[in-house]
Amino acid sequence: MAIPRCDCITCKVRSCSILNACDTETLTAISTYKHPRSLQKGERLFSEGDPILGVCFIKKGFLKVELNGKQGRPLILRIAGMGTVFGHRTNSSHSCHSCSVTAVSEVLYCFIPNNLFTEIAGKSHSLKQQIINQVLDELELVEKKAIVLAHKSVREKVAEALLSLAAAYRYEVKKQSFRISFCRQDIADLAGTTKEQISKILKDFENEELIRYSAKKFSFLNTAKLREISDPSLVPGKKT
Repeated sequence: MAIPRCDCITCKVRSCSILNACDTETLTAISTYKHPRSLQKGERLFSEGDPILGVCFIKKGFLKVELNGKQGRPLILRIAGMGTVFGHRTNSSHSCHSCSVTAVSEVLYCFIPNNLFTEIAGKSHSLKQQIINQVLDELELVEKKAIVLAHKSVREKVAEALLSLAAAYRYEVKKQSFRISFCRQDIADLAGTTKEQISKILKDFENEELIRYSAKKFSFLNTAKLREISDPSLVPGKKT
């Protein structure tokens, strides 16, 4: 399949990526050296322990970012979609990927080799700052994930997972519905629980009219209530 090239300056995805604050010279340089690529559902972008060869900018599709867990069971750290960047966390001490990334739908992305990206970033203060901000955001996410797994109930974990899906798929009530690319086991790995618990809690949420869903299609999510379940401290007057 031929993948059309796209100039970073006119790319719609730039507004939600680390390239948004970059000047024209930086964007032109990246556009010159990047290569458009694609993944099919189930293909790996890279695996945990692979050498970091370059930087990938996700243009379309969804991927799961996961770590190898106990007894071969993966833990999904987050859902990656449009605007996500991979391969930017590299230096002489960190030259291998610390996680695995797998496409859960068709994915289009742009790739630029490490040496070229490092050279471009070295000349762009705004790009370097955006990379730092991105790394800090990812560190905060991992810290929050650790808290979720250690302290939250299954019900709270499932609510958190649904909110993650809603954010990744850019859910808005007025749009009414969205279809996820994740199976029940993926949601379980995201929530840090079992597929059976996922099915039970989803049915409970449906009975409480917090969600409406069929198979992989969600037609309604009460995100405000799910957020209160995920974080009881948000409920006025409720002690945690």
